[in-house]
Amino acid sequence: MRTRWEYLVVSWNLTATPPADASEAWTLEGAFHISRPGVSGVEPRRYDGGQASTLGFELLNELGADGWELVSNTVERSTVAPAQGYQTAGFPIATAQIFKRPAD
Repeated sequence: MRTRWEYLVVSWNLTATPPADASEAWTLEGAFHISRPGVSGVEPRRYDGGQASTLGFELLNELGADGWELVSNTVERSTVAPAQGYQTAGFPIATAQIFKRPAD
């Protein structure tokens, strides 16, 4: 007998919005978009990207408790920003993760 699988996709992105005034800081918004099997549309979870957040870990713990296993993580977009003295260092601003678990 073959194991049948169901899949869940989590897309993450970080959006930077420039300030209206030079004396203000950029606004960073992080968002997870969860596409669950058998559910139309996506479930968004947003957070302030300028602040430390454990939302990503909380989401991974939730998915793991529901039996989901990570099978793929892909960086879809990245940006170049100064990092540790390197002007060409890039970091992810959009990723996609695919999870699977045995179907009922």
